[in-house]
Amino acid sequence: MKELFRRLALRPRLAWEILFASFLANLMSVASSIYVILVLNRYVGYGFDGTLYSLTTGVLIASFLGMGFSSVRGRLAGAVSLLPDSELNEKTLTVFTRAKLSALYRMPPGRHQEMLSSLKTVEFAYDSHNLSAVLDAPFILLFLLAIAFIHPLLAMVTILAIVATVLFTLSGMRSNAPLDELQRDQGIAHRNLTLSAVSGAETVRAFLGADFLRKAWRKQMQSIQELREVMDIARDRRKVRLESVSVLLRISIYCFGAMLAVVGEMSVGGLIGASILSAKAMQMSSSFLQSVLLGRKAEEALVQLGEFHTMPLEPISGSAVREFSGRLEFRDVGFAYSGSSGPVFESLSFTLPPGSILVVTGFNGSGKSTFCKLVTGLLEPGRGLVLADGIDLRQFAPDWWRRQLLYLPQEPTFLNATIRENILLAELEPESQSAQERLNQAVRAAALRRFLDVSRQGLDMDIAEGGRTLPVGIRRRVALARALMNQGRLVVFDDPTEGLDSEGCLAVYTILNALAKAGLSIIVATVDPNILKGAAYVLDMNEKPTPTFEPRREPKSEEVT
Repeated sequence: MKELFRRLALRPRLAWEILFASFLANLMSVASSIYVILVLNRYVGYGFDGTLYSLTTGVLIASFLGMGFSSVRGRLAGAVSLLPDSELNEKTLTVFTRAKLSALYRMPPGRHQEMLSSLKTVEFAYDSHNLSAVLDAPFILLFLLAIAFIHPLLAMVTILAIVATVLFTLSGMRSNAPLDELQRDQGIAHRNLTLSAVSGAETVRAFLGADFLRKAWRKQMQSIQELREVMDIARDRRKVRLESVSVLLRISIYCFGAMLAVVGEMSVGGLIGASILSAKAMQMSSSFLQSVLLGRKAEEALVQLGEFHTMPLEPISGSAVREFSGRLEFRDVGFAYSGSSGPVFESLSFTLPPGSILVVTGFNGSGKSTFCKLVTGLLEPGRGLVLADGIDLRQFAPDWWRRQLLYLPQEPTFLNATIRENILLAELEPESQSAQERLNQAVRAAALRRFLDVSRQGLDMDIAEGGRTLPVGIRRRVALARALMNQGRLVVFDDPTEGLDSEGCLAVYTILNALAKAGLSIIVATVDPNILKGAAYVLDMNEKPTPTFEPRREPKSEEVT
């Protein structure tokens, strides 16, 4: 419950207001028991209607006041978690948007989903209802004192029942901890399988993967079902124990109360009132324990979120130069993915002069895309330096450096937004006339206009599932238009003609020629011979462990055809 108290401590005045409202709400709820006692002892005994009318009016007023205080308390309690929940969501979003890719790639996709589930767990555990249940706990003493006023023996019986309930609950928490952890791991594995079935829907159908998927699914579901049965048995056992305690309390109250009433130590009204008060005390203790269980799960979720939040982030600020020339240098650079058997490459050193064309070539998996991500700063070298105009990329502000790039990734992905919004992502003023003019130019240059003209919504077409629903060629054209929106001095295209038809390839060649004429530095990872023949330098990633960097004659821009 440390997190709950921390949240209350953030707003101490509000915490005291909630506590005071809880006191008044619980005080008013005692009125119904007092009403029963007085009606049975006063009205039934004497039969004066005025007494009944007065008592009924009083208990109705108390009941309405109690509901009012409870409503106010609920609204106040809801305000306690607004800021902490907002901060937690912002921290999580920051990691998703600014975590270094090398760290984010090491996390299984199912864990990403678990982080979002953890947020919901925390929000639910500290909502107004559960917070109110925790703050009601001290006022169980109020009901115990009222029972003790009727007779101390009945108060003692109620206390024993509450203690037994607490012990059973704590015992269940300890025994269920390993099962909860196993259930979480199984949930992650099952989510991963589900995600693969959705993202690989074409593979499942085209390559008859349904049987394999069905076997894996049934195996997982069998394990999940077996664990669920074990947990259901444990849950039913706890439920039976708690219900047994509640039944025994009710029987004990009436048993001992009846004997005390017979000997004249208490009235029948007092017996029924004590029964109502003890039931209320048990209900409050059960609600409190339920909130404790949710709080325990929330604190486990907070631990996981805390580990997630410690992932290394890209810096917000950094250096910048007034005008980037396009000069790039690799100085003794090596890179290896975590857990791999060896480096992608090592000891890579070269200098790319401003306005030059470098073609990075090699077999699939040779490291071309990794090289491009190092240039863009999406990945950091394991050793050595990547320098732009003599400055280490890690010293630049990431946002500034990305604005110097015209970047086309090998496998473009998009946000679930419109085509227009995706192309204009990096624009500071996307609604400006100049941005819209450059948008139209980029769309025409990327040969995207034909597709947009025949679609009903054009640029306002929604992209879903990160763009996976778009044809490969259209996806690459949209990404090409997005790259052209930047006005930097360094072009980084990763396999730009892959998946394109002749019209799309011609658009890429035309764009590269235009960018070369404008004096931009160009890096293209490709095996396309039409692009390769226009290179001033070639980096051969097939050579291991150190790729070869070979200068060639200065090409003419029209040689890229």
